[in-house]
This record gives sequence, structure tokens and C-alpha cells, in this order.
Amino acid sequence: MAIKPKHLIVNLLLAAKSPVSSQILVGVCELFGITTNNARVTLARLTAEKMLQTSGRGFYQLGGSAVRLAEEMSHWRNIEDRVCPWQGDWIGVYIGALGRTDRTGLRRRLRVLQLAGFEALEQDLWIRPNNLDGGVEALRQRLYRLGLESKARIMSLGGFSVDEQQQAVLLWNVDALVTRYKEETQEMLDWMRSADQLGTEEAARQSFLMGDRVLRHVAYDPLLPKQMIDIDLRVKYVETMSRYDQVGNSFFDEIYRNLGVVG
Repeated sequence: MAIKPKHLIVNLLLAAKSPVSSQILVGVCELFGITTNNARVTLARLTAEKMLQTSGRGFYQLGGSAVRLAEEMSHWRNIEDRVCPWQGDWIGVYIGALGRTDRTGLRRRLRVLQLAGFEALEQDLWIRPNNLDGGVEALRQRLYRLGLESKARIMSLGGFSVDEQQQAVLLWNVDALVTRYKEETQEMLDWMRSADQLGTEEAARQSFLMGDRVLRHVAYDPLLPKQMIDIDLRVKYVETMSRYDQVGNSFFDEIYRNLGVVG
């Protein structure tokens, strides 16, 4: 699987706890078949876009444009802390007053809504269960922070009929989520059992590819309530990813020691 240098570099810095040298970033890119020139051009472009910023000579960290993404991704190990008991009510986002001609804006809007676990009940009305800590106000601030336009209307919804409630519940493909939890949990467990048989570079490469996929799924998980899904499977899934991440990081740490020093 080909990895784009932008995606790899940003994800390496998302995982880093301190600035990372260009020597390390370029070296890791080379492990994924990305040339030195391509990696350095990407570093320059990301810096110009303010996705990255320099920190001392030859060191990089995430820039202002990536701070919101970093903040959103940083709490994935504790996502269950966001969840609270569900009373059967909903949070709605009405987007009928928003423009539709800006394709970049449309993609960003869709990404933000999906990242927060919303699905479209109707064309202009997106909903999710009201089971996140802080309720409507906390989710409103999160959506705006992620880039949802201020003209979007965010509100509590309730009083659905039995049929409307069932229609809403069926918006999420729960069977697909459950299958993902089970299959990817087993995939990570199998990999951890065999990782020591791989060389350091191959183990690091494999751990990134699978971990990147799973972390994206965790980030976009709708965090459905227990009335809709087996939350024990989700808890095991995230706990397994946390252990998998530690194993994968151990291989990257060895590569980092060989390539240079993280600042």
C-alpha cells in the first residue's frame, strides 16, 4: 500500500511528544519508499501551509493549522470517558442555511459531522444520540472548533414517535461496526503475537499501516450507546489498539535511535 508523504509526516508528528528532526522524518519516509527529495519538498510545502512549523534548526512540530486535529486525536485512548447514559433523545444539526457551492467547505462540513458521529436523518438535518458528556453545549463547541460553520443550528431533539425513533436508530450500520471491532481486534492481537519475528523496519512499517487504519476508525467511531451496540466490544477494541500502539512505538523508537535524536 502506497503512503503519501504528507499523510505519513503529519501522523508521525501527531504521535510525537516533542519536535522531530528532519533526519528522522526523511529516514522514516524512506522506509515507505518515499524519496529523500519528495520528503523534503513535502516538509517545505507543509510548513508553507502552516501544517508544520520549525522548532530549532532542522526540527519540526505541528503548526497552527493542525492543532485542532492533534487535539481531537490526542484523547483516543480515553474515548469512553466521553460517553454518558442515553435517555433516548438526540442532538440535531440543521445545515439548511449553509451554502452548497464551496466544494472544499462541503467536504469539511461532512468530515466534521462524521467525525462527531452524526448521520443524515434528512438532507439538511443530521442527528446523533445525545449520549456524550456535556450534552448539546459541549458538542456545539466541539463542532465549531473542528470547523463547522457558525450558521449551523445545533439543538436537542426529542419526542420522536416509535417509527421515527426506529428510523433514527437504523441510520448507523451497527452490524458493520461490530464486525470491525471483532475483526480488527483479532488482527491486532495476531500481529502482536508475531511481531518479534519481523525485522525492525518491516515491523515498524506494518504497525504504522494497520495502526493508521484502526486509529482513523477509532477517531470516526460514533460512540453509540449500549442500547444500540455492544459497548464491551468497543472497549476491548480501543484497549487492544492502545497495547498495539505501544508495541509499534517500540519498533519506531529503535529506528529513531538509529537515525538520530528526537528533540
